[in-house]
Amino acid sequence: MVIKFMDLEKVFKNIVLLDLAIFVLLFVSILIEPEEIASISESLDTGIWDENTIIVIFLGFLIVYLINLILLYKFISFGKVLYLILFILGIALSFTTGPVIFSSFTYTLDWISGASSGAILVLLYFSPIKDKFVKQ
Repeated sequence: MVIKFMDLEKVFKNIVLLDLAIFVLLFVSILIEPEEIASISESLDTGIWDENTIIVIFLGFLIVYLINLILLYKFISFGKVLYLILFILGIALSFTTGPVIFSSFTYTLDWISGASSGAILVLLYFSPIKDKFVKQ
């Protein structure tokens, strides 16, 4: 079955919205995590960053990521490059934060987030959607 370009745009926008919803759910799930997980997490090493630095990095990443999703949704060309940079930066930062403990719900959301990020990257660079992101 051949997907029409307009349908592909709709699919792409829906995946971007899914990514946003998952991001919000991940944030909420971390805020309401069980006390046992929170106490174990507090006893673990924070990696190379102190707690305040982690909070600043996370908030900065959060703001830029949310802006980037808007850029992708509107097919603004800078959003394409910025998404790839944030994806790589997110992976690099995860290596520096030390061990992390999740609830099963948060862990599942993390996997779904990775799948949606992969789908966005494939559509951005290996589908006709890439032509929609022209410099303005």
